[in-house]
Amino acid sequence: MHIFVDESGTFTHSNELDSWCIVAAYVALEHRRRDIQKLVCRVRMIGNQGAETKLKHLSEDQYIWFLTELRKLEGLAFAVAVDIGLHRREAVEHHRDAQADKVIEHQDKMIHESARRGLADLSSEIRSLPAQLYTQLICQVKLFQKILTRAPLYFVQRHPPALANFRWRLDRKAQTPTAYEKAFRKILPALLQSMSLDDPMLMLEGADYRHFSRFDYLPGEEPSYLKDTYGIESKGGSNIGKMIREDFKLADSATTPGIQVADLLAAGIRRLFRGGFKSDEEVSRLIGSNTVQQMKGETPVQLISLDRSAVVSEYPASLIRLMASSGRPMLAR
Repeated sequence: MHIFVDESGTFTHSNELDSWCIVAAYVALEHRRRDIQKLVCRVRMIGNQGAETKLKHLSEDQYIWFLTELRKLEGLAFAVAVDIGLHRREAVEHHRDAQADKVIEHQDKMIHESARRGLADLSSEIRSLPAQLYTQLICQVKLFQKILTRAPLYFVQRHPPALANFRWRLDRKAQTPTAYEKAFRKILPALLQSMSLDDPMLMLEGADYRHFSRFDYLPGEEPSYLKDTYGIESKGGSNIGKMIREDFKLADSATTPGIQVADLLAAGIRRLFRGGFKSDEEVSRLIGSNTVQQMKGETPVQLISLDRSAVVSEYPASLIRLMASSGRPMLAR
């Protein structure tokens, strides 16, 4: 499967509630990549005379048409949203520093010096991030976690070969990787592997996981740090580091159709939450139709906060409910 990721919003501090920022991904099947390219070419022609097309270049009707056509391509949309208006800078910095401290909490128990040094470097990378970039980092990590725990379960029932490869493509911000992009690539696998202890990948008994088996740890190859450091006995599991690092690239959105799809999804959700569509219910249902139904208590757009929690205002809450009602069933008939 191909996973394309982009974001909408700056993640900078705001005193206004409903200051939404979105990170979104579009997960595409290999055999539908040409269809995605054709769709994006049509979007570019109608929106910006063949050039890279942003949401601002499309009319509302054109955006609705795009979402309708996207629904036919068998892929899945995922998104994480954060209301920056609920964040105080000092609270985000406290959250960041606590995460950095947690990384090295058991550093002294590590047997190898290289492992201890690696944890120290990882902790420093996290602590050095400005509040704005740390907020974006957490949103992206949550997005990757959601994809890894839900997309394989969906596709193994419909197209098992999709699980043979995980090809990640993220929007590149400059010709050379920025400091944040370098840090994100380094931090991501470690955080995901840790998070998998509490939220492991869901597997369907009896499904065809032959294409996915190369990501399974073989007996004796499981990482020993869980037992050595935390006393947790590892029982197999998936090599999340391999799933992330094997095919992970920063790409130019102008020449990568899938990233343009992710960009239009992220921008559309952000505009929707900010009341920017006249046909908001239709847009909500169409975005929802490109997502998969969530487990009880979850939403099609995952909402997170690093500071104060609050009840989502009624307008975006009603739109999220509409999205949820239109999601595709997780279990195939």
